[in-house]
Amino acid sequence: MIISVFMKESRYRKIKNKKLLIILFIIFIIIFIDQIIKLVILNKMYNSSIVIFKGVLNLTYVENTGGAYGIGSNNTIMLIIANIIIIGLLISFILSKKYEKNIKTSIAIALVISGGIGNLIDRIFRGYVIDYIDIGQLIKYPVFNLADICIVIGCVAVVINLIINIKNKT
Repeated sequence: MIISVFMKESRYRKIKNKKLLIILFIIFIIIFIDQIIKLVILNKMYNSSIVIFKGVLNLTYVENTGGAYGIGSNNTIMLIIANIIIIGLLISFILSKKYEKNIKTSIAIALVISGGIGNLIDRIFRGYVIDYIDIGQLIKYPVFNLADICIVIGCVAVVINLIINIKNKT
């Protein structure tokens, strides 16, 4: 009996560790790609713009000293502190026992974490976030980056997963 319980616990721990490794890998890869793209943009496009699809998509170098939509511009310390707190809460959420079985929600949160860390790195080491994806000619929208995309997709996926989980429980 004890051996059976121990075997189940051991198998459960291996599955948990595998999920955690997958999540850490996703976070690392996204941060790495985000930072490489930002370095290329900084070194090759400083204060310039390249038309990709006329009237639809440009690569435009922008130094964003604020958060989403420029909120909190030139208040880097406040943004760094808020970013660290949010990332810490999300990491504790992923590590919590309540949600460790839901890999979809964990991956969605990993997207938010990786985007948050990518932008946090910029704020800490540059004092601003490098944005470069410009669809402003298509729709009136601020310039953004890969980290921002991950944050938005992750947040939307979390909401969708929560709605699905609530519907499944009723």
